[in-house]
Amino acid sequence: VPMSNATGVVRSPYDYPQYYLVAPWAYGCLAAYMFFLILTGFPINFLTLYVTIEHKKLRSALNYILLNLAISDLFMVFGGFTTTMYTSLHGYFVFGRLGCNLEGFFATLGGEMGLWSLVVLAFERWMVVCKPVSNFRFGENHAIMGVVFTWIMACSCAVPPLVGWSRYIPEGMQCSCGVDYYTRVPGFNNEF
Repeated sequence: VPMSNATGVVRSPYDYPQYYLVAPWAYGCLAAYMFFLILTGFPINFLTLYVTIEHKKLRSALNYILLNLAISDLFMVFGGFTTTMYTSLHGYFVFGRLGCNLEGFFATLGGEMGLWSLVVLAFERWMVVCKPVSNFRFGENHAIMGVVFTWIMACSCAVPPLVGWSRYIPEGMQCSCGVDYYTRVPGFNNEF
């Protein structure tokens, strides 16, 4: 956390507006952008889930991964974007250290789930395009294994900071939290 040049006192990102980092209008722009992401991300992903649940024809194996991607996006909408919008309206992370841990966890979990869902989709497409004459057919068991794989990989990134391997800290404009990649103290270092 940067120090104030005038006093030499550290300004906690949990207690004070961080307007010395960027101008107050930048926080307003961040809040507006988060509002836009919430306004578009929630309905699209919710409708994806709703329509797939309502129509049995859409319950194909490949759509399991797409539903997992929609769920990961909803984690981002509720766990990340809403918190970032609210905190950016205040200019600092108003929810304290516990809120930072929760926001960091859900944002990391949602981001990693989305990333690994795309990896599973890319693998399925690779099998279809590069191995067209093989006997492999992406079935329900493969889709379930793919979903389980995405959750295991996402949790392996999101859980360790909650149990002491690294930590979640406010980053950037101090309105959202992420894994602490910056601190080089051995107790917080997340490298081998």
